[in-house]
Amino acid sequence: MAGQDRGGNEGFSGTPMWKVQQQMSAYRAKAEEDRLKQLAVQAQKSATDTGVPPNVLVDGVALGGAACGSSDKKEKPLVRHVIVKDFAKIASRFKYDLPNTGIFKDKAPIGLYAIFDGQSCAGIPGPAAAEFCARSFHTKVLQNFARLGPDQANEIFIKAALIKSFEDLDLDLLTNHPEITDGCGAAVCLLIGDILFTAVLGKCEALLCEASEGLDGRNDNLPLQLGMRQGRPELPEEQQRLKLSGATVVGDGSASQVQHPRLPSTFSPVTRSLGDRAWKASAGGQAVLNCSPEVQGLSLRGHEAHPFLMLANVPVMVAMSPNELVDLAANEFHMQPRACCGEIATRALEAHTGAAASAQCTTVMVCFLPPREGDGKRAPGVAGPEAAPPPSKKAKLDAAPGGRTKSVRLRHILVKFHEAFEGREQGFAQGGKKAYRSRQEAESQLRRAMKELRKELADARADPKQAKEFKDFNKDIQVVTKKFIELCREISDCETALKGGGVCGDLGWVTPDNGEKKYGKNFREVMELLRPGQWSDIVQSDHGGLHLVQRIA
Repeated sequence: MAGQDRGGNEGFSGTPMWKVQQQMSAYRAKAEEDRLKQLAVQAQKSATDTGVPPNVLVDGVALGGAACGSSDKKEKPLVRHVIVKDFAKIASRFKYDLPNTGIFKDKAPIGLYAIFDGQSCAGIPGPAAAEFCARSFHTKVLQNFARLGPDQANEIFIKAALIKSFEDLDLDLLTNHPEITDGCGAAVCLLIGDILFTAVLGKCEALLCEASEGLDGRNDNLPLQLGMRQGRPELPEEQQRLKLSGATVVGDGSASQVQHPRLPSTFSPVTRSLGDRAWKASAGGQAVLNCSPEVQGLSLRGHEAHPFLMLANVPVMVAMSPNELVDLAANEFHMQPRACCGEIATRALEAHTGAAASAQCTTVMVCFLPPREGDGKRAPGVAGPEAAPPPSKKAKLDAAPGGRTKSVRLRHILVKFHEAFEGREQGFAQGGKKAYRSRQEAESQLRRAMKELRKELADARADPKQAKEFKDFNKDIQVVTKKFIELCREISDCETALKGGGVCGDLGWVTPDNGEKKYGKNFREVMELLRPGQWSDIVQSDHGGLHLVQRIA
């Protein structure tokens, strides 16, 4: 029934019915458009889904020269290291289609890790070639992988693609960047599924740890050197190639050098590099150095047989032997790549004096983890002391649907450093003191704490009076916890260190999701690896500090 002041063709709002119908039609059209857009986004997401990244822990540390701030801040570092945790995601982002057959089948996880060292060059070390290669190498690899046919996704063609990527990189540098005259060496690791590809150029090195059971029942950790057959003038194969280019080798052993055929007063300590324009082909001459890396492909036999891989640059390899590097990683900082790389870089830097005092020392470590559990989460790692059995207390569950995400109880030591608070009036340290220490000093302090924890546990186990008690894993937890609390009170910059008794440094019950939201992705990674009693690697949070974390329960 129409009202006195309106006709019969209006809606309840007073708007004419034809207008209402027009608005509803537009609304339905907009809703349908949004639905189609959402379906398109879902289809694109499904098409570009890259699966999961490799199941590894990886980190790298560079110290020395510009890398640690001991020189002019405007000076660029001579060494660059690259860590691409999910290479397939990068391929998707840059719209490169990787093969989906052979090695790449079932969206095999892919990771890329590399060092480009401007100290592994023919002439005076410089930063330009290393910086260019670090920024450009992944693009060359993507381009060459995208060209592989369905029947070419195998080890032979992957190796060929890596060699071609080095050649493309060198050609691009020499042709399109005349301003870059220096050179660099490289150590590259490409992990596709469980197959490890390495490409080493110059005097950098890649070391794969091979663990085998010795006569005494303990594991022997042996370094497999993957870049020893190139780059060095003392090698007979390299000398034969150099002779064909008109160059000669002077000196003996590791002190030997290549004499330039057209510039008799110019010498090179390496036979292969990226860049080094004066040593490459030019008008009327032949290339003396080449850019072909030593490439190898190995099938990993699991985290117990192959626990980790290390990439190291020239000053590190000069200062420490392969056995020393592997022993340090396997015994002192097992499954703790950040702390291990920091310790190696520090020791290598301390070993260089005199003319080599400005050397830049860089190491990257890739730890291979146990297979992921069925729900997609990583199986527990073995950082810190040996794995302990699940606690008698039942782990709490979060409020997520199904309550599947377990909470863990954590305590931590927090050490802050002044670089994290640049632009602020002061760093927030315990007792209101400013955080004057550098990041290098902060990491050194936490590595000292980790060594003390390991020593405390080893001494307690070696004590005959306590030998029987260590048959119970809870004794390990008690010893570590007592020492961890002492260290927390001594060095932690967190207010939780002021708590008394067993709650010193206590962060309470934390779920992986909440931990990531509050502290960052690195914290989540730590939480998912630790078992009760274990302590973590050095981890940086989003709050500008470095943490050493112990899982309580």
